[in-house]
Amino acid sequence: MPNIRVSVLQTFAVRVLEAIGLPADAAKVTADCLVHANLRGVDSHGVMRLVQYSQSVGRGDVNPRPSVEVLSRTGCTALVDAGGGYGFGPTLMAVELAVELAIEHGVGVVGVRNSHHFGMAATYSERAAAAGMIGITTTNTGPVMAPIGGTKAVLGNNPIAFAIPRRSPQPPMVFDMALSATAFGKIRLAAAEGRSIPIGWAFNTQGRPTTDAAQALEAVLLAPMGGHKGYGLALVLDVLTGIITGSRFGSNADGHLHAEGGVGHLIIVLEPGLFVPKEQFLDSVEALIEEVKSVPLAEGSSEIYIPGDIEYAVVARRERDGIPLSDEWFDQLVALGRELGIDTSDMHRQSSHANV
Repeated sequence: MPNIRVSVLQTFAVRVLEAIGLPADAAKVTADCLVHANLRGVDSHGVMRLVQYSQSVGRGDVNPRPSVEVLSRTGCTALVDAGGGYGFGPTLMAVELAVELAIEHGVGVVGVRNSHHFGMAATYSERAAAAGMIGITTTNTGPVMAPIGGTKAVLGNNPIAFAIPRRSPQPPMVFDMALSATAFGKIRLAAAEGRSIPIGWAFNTQGRPTTDAAQALEAVLLAPMGGHKGYGLALVLDVLTGIITGSRFGSNADGHLHAEGGVGHLIIVLEPGLFVPKEQFLDSVEALIEEVKSVPLAEGSSEIYIPGDIEYAVVARRERDGIPLSDEWFDQLVALGRELGIDTSDMHRQSSHANV
Protein backbone atom coordinates (compact mmCIF):
# COMPACT_ATOMS: atom_id res chain seq x y z
CA MET A 1 0.00 0.00 0.00
CA PRO A 2 1.80 3.16 -1.19
CA ASN A 3 1.97 6.28 0.95
CA ILE A 4 1.61 9.53 -1.00
CA ARG A 5 2.97 12.79 0.35
CA VAL A 6 0.21 15.30 1.10
CA SER A 7 1.61 17.94 -1.24
CA VAL A 8 1.85 15.44 -4.12
CA LEU A 9 -1.74 14.29 -3.61
CA GLN A 10 -3.02 17.87 -3.41
CA THR A 11 -1.24 18.82 -6.64
CA PHE A 12 -2.55 15.73 -8.42
CA ALA A 13 -6.12 16.42 -7.25
CA VAL A 14 -5.95 20.03 -8.44
CA ARG A 15 -4.74 18.92 -11.87
CA VAL A 16 -7.53 16.36 -12.20
CA LEU A 17 -10.20 18.86 -11.20
CA GLU A 18 -8.86 21.50 -13.58
CA ALA A 19 -8.72 18.91 -16.37
CA ILE A 20 -12.41 18.09 -15.95
CA GLY A 21 -13.32 21.76 -16.17
CA LEU A 22 -13.21 23.36 -12.71
CA PRO A 23 -11.60 26.82 -12.59
CA ALA A 24 -8.28 27.04 -10.76
CA ASP A 25 -9.63 28.54 -7.54
CA ALA A 26 -12.48 26.03 -7.23
CA ALA A 27 -10.12 23.16 -8.09
CA LYS A 28 -7.75 24.16 -5.28
CA VAL A 29 -10.52 24.55 -2.70
CA THR A 30 -12.06 21.21 -3.65
CA ALA A 31 -8.71 19.41 -3.69
CA ASP A 32 -7.78 20.83 -0.28
CA CYS A 33 -11.08 19.61 1.21
CA LEU A 34 -10.73 16.13 -0.30
CA VAL A 35 -7.16 15.72 0.94
CA HIS A 36 -8.18 17.07 4.35
CA ALA A 37 -10.67 14.19 4.58
CA ASN A 38 -7.86 11.74 3.78
CA LEU A 39 -5.69 13.37 6.43
CA ARG A 40 -8.39 12.78 9.05
CA GLY A 41 -8.69 9.16 7.97
CA VAL A 42 -12.07 9.68 6.27
CA ASP A 43 -10.85 8.12 3.02
CA SER A 44 -14.39 7.53 1.76
CA HIS A 45 -14.68 11.31 1.32
CA GLY A 46 -11.15 11.89 0.05
CA VAL A 47 -9.40 11.71 -3.30
CA MET A 48 -11.20 8.49 -4.26
CA ARG A 49 -14.04 10.87 -5.15
CA LEU A 50 -12.02 12.21 -8.09
CA VAL A 51 -13.09 9.20 -10.18
CA GLN A 52 -16.75 9.83 -9.34
CA TYR A 53 -16.41 13.57 -10.00
CA SER A 54 -14.81 13.00 -13.39
CA GLN A 55 -17.71 10.74 -14.37
CA SER A 56 -20.38 13.10 -13.03
CA VAL A 57 -18.99 16.17 -14.79
CA GLY A 58 -18.49 14.13 -17.96
CA ARG A 59 -22.17 13.10 -17.94
CA GLY A 60 -23.27 16.69 -17.41
CA ASP A 61 -24.66 15.94 -13.93
CA VAL A 62 -22.62 18.73 -12.33
CA ASN A 63 -21.81 22.24 -13.56
CA PRO A 64 -18.01 22.59 -13.27
CA ARG A 65 -18.15 26.39 -13.63
CA PRO A 66 -21.21 27.54 -11.71
CA SER A 67 -22.19 31.08 -10.88
CA VAL A 68 -22.24 31.16 -7.07
CA GLU A 69 -24.11 34.01 -5.41
CA VAL A 70 -25.60 35.14 -2.12
CA LEU A 71 -29.33 35.29 -2.82
CA SER A 72 -30.39 36.91 0.43
CA ARG A 73 -29.07 38.22 3.73
CA THR A 74 -31.62 39.14 6.38
CA GLY A 75 -31.00 39.47 10.10
CA CYS A 76 -28.98 36.47 11.26
CA THR A 77 -29.67 34.41 8.12
CA ALA A 78 -28.41 34.18 4.54
CA LEU A 79 -28.91 31.92 1.53
CA VAL A 80 -26.22 30.94 -0.99
CA ASP A 81 -26.95 29.50 -4.44
CA ALA A 82 -24.29 27.00 -5.56
CA GLY A 83 -25.39 27.20 -9.19
CA GLY A 84 -25.43 23.44 -9.72
CA GLY A 85 -21.74 22.98 -8.94
CA TYR A 86 -19.96 21.11 -6.19
CA GLY A 87 -20.64 22.34 -2.68
CA PHE A 88 -17.10 22.92 -1.38
CA GLY A 89 -16.60 26.59 -2.27
CA PRO A 90 -20.22 27.63 -1.71
CA THR A 91 -20.31 25.98 1.72
CA LEU A 92 -17.03 27.58 2.79
CA MET A 93 -18.62 30.88 1.71
CA ALA A 94 -21.64 29.99 3.83
CA VAL A 95 -19.42 29.34 6.87
CA GLU A 96 -17.74 32.73 6.49
CA LEU A 97 -21.14 34.40 6.25
CA ALA A 98 -22.46 32.48 9.25
CA VAL A 99 -19.45 33.48 11.36
CA GLU A 100 -19.97 37.15 10.40
CA LEU A 101 -23.64 36.91 11.33
CA ALA A 102 -22.85 35.17 14.63
CA ILE A 103 -20.38 37.91 15.55
CA GLU A 104 -23.13 40.46 14.91
CA HIS A 105 -26.16 38.58 16.25
CA GLY A 106 -24.82 35.71 18.35
CA VAL A 107 -26.27 33.27 15.83
CA GLY A 108 -25.64 32.81 12.13
CA VAL A 109 -27.75 30.47 9.97
CA VAL A 110 -26.86 30.08 6.31
CA GLY A 111 -28.39 27.74 3.77
CA VAL A 112 -26.92 26.55 0.49
CA ARG A 113 -29.22 25.50 -2.36
CA ASN A 114 -28.77 23.96 -5.81
CA SER A 115 -25.62 22.14 -4.75
CA HIS A 116 -23.93 18.77 -5.11
CA HIS A 117 -21.48 16.77 -3.00
CA PHE A 118 -19.54 18.88 -0.47
CA GLY A 119 -17.26 16.20 0.96
CA MET A 120 -16.75 15.77 4.69
CA ALA A 121 -19.21 17.75 6.83
CA ALA A 122 -16.63 18.24 9.59
CA THR A 123 -14.59 20.47 7.26
CA TYR A 124 -17.09 23.30 7.61
CA SER A 125 -17.82 22.97 11.32
CA GLU A 126 -14.06 23.01 11.95
CA ARG A 127 -13.80 26.33 10.10
CA ALA A 128 -16.35 27.84 12.47
CA ALA A 129 -14.46 26.46 15.49
CA ALA A 130 -11.23 27.93 14.13
CA ALA A 131 -12.96 31.31 14.35
CA GLY A 132 -13.83 30.61 17.99
CA MET A 133 -17.43 29.67 17.26
CA ILE A 134 -19.58 26.57 17.65
CA GLY A 135 -20.20 25.09 14.20
CA ILE A 136 -23.00 22.78 13.08
CA THR A 137 -23.14 21.50 9.50
CA THR A 138 -25.67 19.24 7.82
CA THR A 139 -26.76 18.30 4.32
CA ASN A 140 -29.12 16.00 2.52
CA THR A 141 -27.84 13.55 -0.07
CA GLY A 142 -29.13 11.46 -2.92
CA PRO A 143 -31.46 8.65 -1.81
CA VAL A 144 -29.63 5.65 -0.33
CA MET A 145 -31.86 4.59 2.58
CA ALA A 146 -35.36 3.12 2.72
CA PRO A 147 -37.78 3.97 5.52
CA ILE A 148 -38.07 1.29 8.18
CA GLY A 149 -40.18 -1.49 6.70
CA GLY A 150 -39.56 -0.44 3.08
CA THR A 151 -37.32 -1.66 0.25
CA LYS A 152 -36.91 1.50 -1.86
CA ALA A 153 -34.39 4.26 -1.15
CA VAL A 154 -36.12 7.59 -0.65
CA LEU A 155 -33.90 9.24 1.97
CA GLY A 156 -30.29 10.35 1.95
CA ASN A 157 -27.53 9.38 4.35
CA ASN A 158 -27.83 12.90 5.70
CA PRO A 159 -24.78 13.65 7.88
CA ILE A 160 -24.39 16.17 10.67
CA ALA A 161 -21.15 17.53 12.14
CA PHE A 162 -20.48 19.55 15.28
CA ALA A 163 -17.31 21.41 16.25
CA ILE A 164 -16.91 22.88 19.73
CA PRO A 165 -14.06 25.37 20.31
CA ARG A 166 -11.73 24.78 23.25
CA ARG A 167 -9.24 26.85 25.12
CA SER A 168 -5.96 27.24 23.18
CA PRO A 169 -3.83 25.30 22.39
CA GLN A 170 -6.35 22.46 22.45
CA PRO A 171 -7.99 21.60 19.10
CA PRO A 172 -11.78 21.74 18.91
CA MET A 173 -13.98 18.82 19.84
CA VAL A 174 -15.33 17.52 16.50
CA PHE A 175 -18.14 15.01 16.04
CA ASP A 176 -19.15 14.05 12.49
CA MET A 177 -21.64 11.30 11.78
CA ALA A 178 -23.73 9.95 8.93
CA LEU A 179 -27.10 8.37 9.62
CA SER A 180 -26.51 4.96 8.13
CA ALA A 181 -24.64 2.12 9.76
CA THR A 182 -21.73 3.22 7.55
CA ALA A 183 -20.92 5.77 4.87
CA PHE A 184 -21.66 4.69 1.30
CA GLY A 185 -18.12 5.66 0.36
CA LYS A 186 -16.82 2.87 2.59
CA ILE A 187 -18.84 0.36 0.59
CA ARG A 188 -17.48 1.82 -2.65
CA LEU A 189 -13.99 1.45 -1.20
CA ALA A 190 -14.65 -2.18 -0.19
CA ALA A 191 -16.07 -3.00 -3.64
CA ALA A 192 -13.06 -1.43 -5.38
CA GLU A 193 -10.70 -3.43 -3.16
CA GLY A 194 -12.68 -6.68 -3.48
CA ARG A 195 -13.49 -6.87 0.23
CA SER A 196 -16.72 -8.01 1.87
CA ILE A 197 -18.63 -5.69 4.18
CA PRO A 198 -19.97 -6.41 7.68
CA ILE A 199 -23.53 -7.62 8.00
CA GLY A 200 -25.81 -4.73 8.95
CA TRP A 201 -24.16 -2.17 6.67
CA ALA A 202 -26.40 -2.51 3.63
CA PHE A 203 -29.15 -4.45 1.85
CA ASN A 204 -29.34 -6.15 -1.55
CA THR A 205 -31.98 -5.45 -4.19
CA GLN A 206 -34.42 -7.74 -2.35
CA GLY A 207 -34.07 -5.67 0.81
CA ARG A 208 -32.11 -8.39 2.61
CA PRO A 209 -28.87 -7.76 4.56
CA THR A 210 -25.74 -8.51 2.50
CA THR A 211 -21.99 -8.77 2.99
CA ASP A 212 -21.34 -8.42 -0.76
CA ALA A 213 -20.18 -4.85 -1.46
CA ALA A 214 -21.02 -5.18 -5.16
CA GLN A 215 -24.60 -6.22 -4.34
CA ALA A 216 -24.88 -3.29 -1.95
CA LEU A 217 -23.69 -0.90 -4.67
CA GLU A 218 -26.24 -2.32 -7.09
CA ALA A 219 -29.07 -1.92 -4.60
CA VAL A 220 -27.96 1.52 -3.32
CA LEU A 221 -29.71 0.66 -0.06
CA LEU A 222 -27.92 1.41 3.19
CA ALA A 223 -29.08 0.25 6.61
CA PRO A 224 -30.00 3.18 8.90
CA MET A 225 -27.93 3.58 12.05
CA GLY A 226 -29.89 2.42 15.08
CA GLY A 227 -32.87 1.35 12.97
CA HIS A 228 -35.77 3.75 13.48
CA LYS A 229 -33.50 6.36 15.10
CA GLY A 230 -31.31 6.77 12.02
CA TYR A 231 -34.38 6.73 9.78
CA GLY A 232 -36.09 9.44 11.83
CA LEU A 233 -33.04 11.69 11.87
CA ALA A 234 -32.58 11.26 8.10
CA LEU A 235 -36.16 12.37 7.55
CA VAL A 236 -35.88 15.41 9.82
CA LEU A 237 -32.55 16.52 8.32
CA ASP A 238 -34.01 16.26 4.81
CA VAL A 239 -36.49 18.93 5.93
CA LEU A 240 -33.76 21.10 7.49
CA THR A 241 -31.53 20.99 4.41
CA GLY A 242 -33.39 20.18 1.22
CA ILE A 243 -36.82 21.62 1.98
CA ILE A 244 -35.85 24.68 4.04
CA THR A 245 -33.31 25.88 1.45
CA GLY A 246 -35.59 25.29 -1.53
CA SER A 247 -33.44 22.44 -2.85
CA ARG A 248 -34.37 18.92 -3.92
CA PHE A 249 -35.44 16.46 -1.25
CA GLY A 250 -36.40 12.82 -0.78
CA SER A 251 -35.92 10.58 -3.81
CA ASN A 252 -35.77 13.71 -5.97
CA ALA A 253 -32.45 14.79 -4.39
CA ASP A 254 -30.47 12.85 -6.97
CA GLY A 255 -27.69 14.71 -8.75
CA HIS A 256 -27.90 12.32 -11.69
CA LEU A 257 -31.38 13.70 -12.40
CA HIS A 258 -30.80 17.42 -11.86
CA ALA A 259 -27.68 19.13 -13.16
CA GLU A 260 -28.88 22.40 -11.60
CA GLY A 261 -28.29 20.89 -8.19
CA GLY A 262 -29.66 18.01 -6.20
CA VAL A 263 -29.09 18.86 -2.52
CA GLY A 264 -29.10 21.60 0.11
CA HIS A 265 -26.75 22.31 3.01
CA LEU A 266 -27.30 24.14 6.29
CA ILE A 267 -24.68 25.91 8.41
CA ILE A 268 -25.46 27.02 11.96
CA VAL A 269 -22.87 29.03 13.89
CA LEU A 270 -23.28 29.95 17.54
CA GLU A 271 -21.27 32.42 19.59
CA PRO A 272 -20.06 30.50 22.70
CA GLY A 273 -20.87 33.56 24.81
CA LEU A 274 -24.47 33.62 23.64
CA PHE A 275 -25.95 32.86 27.09
CA VAL A 276 -22.98 32.85 29.47
CA PRO A 277 -19.63 34.67 29.39
CA LYS A 278 -17.33 33.09 26.80
CA GLU A 279 -14.62 32.41 29.38
CA GLN A 280 -17.15 30.53 31.50
CA PHE A 281 -18.14 28.49 28.45
CA LEU A 282 -14.53 27.54 27.71
CA ASP A 283 -13.82 26.68 31.34
CA SER A 284 -16.92 24.50 31.50
CA VAL A 285 -16.03 22.65 28.29
CA GLU A 286 -12.59 21.80 29.72
CA ALA A 287 -14.17 20.73 33.03
CA LEU A 288 -16.58 18.41 31.21
CA ILE A 289 -13.82 16.90 29.07
CA GLU A 290 -11.61 16.37 32.14
CA GLU A 291 -14.49 14.64 33.93
CA VAL A 292 -15.21 12.38 30.96
CA LYS A 293 -11.55 11.45 30.47
CA SER A 294 -11.05 10.69 34.17
CA VAL A 295 -13.74 7.99 34.27
CA PRO A 296 -12.28 4.61 35.36
CA LEU A 297 -11.30 2.53 32.33
CA ALA A 298 -13.25 -0.55 31.36
CA GLU A 299 -11.36 -3.81 30.96
CA GLY A 300 -9.39 -3.80 27.72
CA SER A 301 -9.47 0.00 27.33
CA SER A 302 -6.30 2.07 27.46
CA GLU A 303 -7.73 5.57 27.10
CA ILE A 304 -11.00 7.48 26.89
CA TYR A 305 -11.24 9.57 23.74
CA ILE A 306 -13.41 12.57 23.04
CA PRO A 307 -14.71 13.21 19.53
CA GLY A 308 -11.85 14.31 17.32
CA ASP A 309 -8.99 12.81 19.33
CA ILE A 310 -8.49 9.82 17.04
CA GLU A 311 -8.75 11.93 13.89
CA TYR A 312 -6.16 14.44 15.12
CA ALA A 313 -3.76 11.57 15.80
CA VAL A 314 -4.34 10.30 12.25
CA VAL A 315 -3.68 13.79 10.86
CA ALA A 316 -0.34 14.00 12.66
CA ARG A 317 0.70 10.56 11.44
CA ARG A 318 -0.35 11.13 7.84
CA GLU A 319 1.24 14.57 7.66
CA ARG A 320 4.47 12.89 8.71
CA ASP A 321 4.28 9.60 6.80
CA GLY A 322 2.02 10.43 3.86
CA ILE A 323 -1.49 9.31 2.99
CA PRO A 324 -1.89 5.57 2.37
CA LEU A 325 -3.77 4.50 -0.75
CA SER A 326 -4.72 0.92 -1.48
CA ASP A 327 -3.10 -0.54 -4.58
CA GLU A 328 -6.53 -0.62 -6.23
CA TRP A 329 -7.26 3.05 -5.61
CA PHE A 330 -3.74 4.11 -6.50
CA ASP A 331 -4.10 2.33 -9.86
CA GLN A 332 -7.52 3.90 -10.47
CA LEU A 333 -6.24 7.40 -9.74
CA VAL A 334 -3.18 6.97 -11.94
CA ALA A 335 -5.38 5.61 -14.75
CA LEU A 336 -7.68 8.64 -14.37
CA GLY A 337 -4.70 10.98 -14.54
CA ARG A 338 -3.41 9.35 -17.70
CA GLU A 339 -6.88 9.44 -19.25
CA LEU A 340 -6.97 13.18 -18.62
CA GLY A 341 -3.44 13.71 -19.95
CA ILE A 342 -1.91 14.46 -16.56
CA ASP A 343 1.71 13.67 -15.71
CA THR A 344 1.53 11.02 -12.96
CA SER A 345 5.27 10.60 -12.41
CA ASP A 346 5.12 12.29 -8.99
CA MET A 347 2.43 9.84 -7.89
CA HIS A 348 4.75 6.96 -8.81
CA ARG A 349 7.62 8.32 -6.74
CA GLN A 350 6.27 6.96 -3.47
CA SER A 351 7.55 8.36 -0.22
CA SER A 352 6.93 7.60 3.44
CA HIS A 353 8.96 10.60 4.56
CA ALA A 354 7.65 13.80 6.08
CA ASN A 355 5.47 16.00 3.93
CA VAL A 356 7.71 18.78 2.64
